Amino acid sequence: MTMSMGHAGLNGQRALVTGAGRGIGRAIARRLAAEGVRVMCVSRTQSELEETIAEIDGAFSLATDVSEDGAGQAVIDATCARLGGLDLLVQSAGIFHSGTIEQVSLQDFDALHRINVRAPFTVAQAALPALKRAQGQMVFMNSSIIRAANIAGRAAYAASHAALKAIADGIRDEVNEAGVRVLSVMPGSTATPRQAAIFAASGQIYRPERLLQADDVADAVCAALLLPRTAEVTDIFMRPMLKA
Repeated sequence: MTMSMGHAGLNGQRALVTGAGRGIGRAIARRLAAEGVRVMCVSRTQSELEETIAEIDGAFSLATDVSEDGAGQAVIDATCARLGGLDLLVQSAGIFHSGTIEQVSLQDFDALHRINVRAPFTVAQAALPALKRAQGQMVFMNSSIIRAANIAGRAAYAASHAALKAIADGIRDEVNEAGVRVLSVMPGSTATPRQAAIFAASGQIYRPERLLQADDVADAVCAALLLPRTAEVTDIFMRPMLKA
């Protein structure tokens, strides 16, 4: 197991992590648990959740699609009922589609915005009352594509993350006075199952050892969450140290 004595700043807190079935979401759930946080792990795929829970002592799981109507409120209600409240919300669920503006289908465009924008919006909206009560923290996993110099073939995907960034910035402006901190994290290419699939689809050689690691991102998130409450990290941009 990956538990430790934990840090007094997070020990005993209650967290919901979406997209916790694999990749960055799983790494963050594991890292928070190592700090003594009680974690509710959410993912669409039960089998992936079971693998996550096997790595985290005392975590809870909920298999659901947060993009479905009403799922945001249902997930928050279930989490607060199980954990007794909510201190940390980490939104890591998302999808990727490539294609030029001329090629991308409206179905794929709508899916990008339903899952990458609408779903985290509804979860955040439902979580805000609990986070205000706890003076908690909210984390949005975004993408470094929002400041890429060339987004050819990825414009629809980039647009969904630009919208997500605007939502995070707006929430921060609205809830800082209530003691809630809001963080956006924009990692570059990270060694995750999604990234492996992207490399395979493009015909490129996948060398995960040259990419960011999911644990790198989890460590950066946890470091920001552990800051004294006189400070707030608003945006973290990360990239691989080496060229892929």
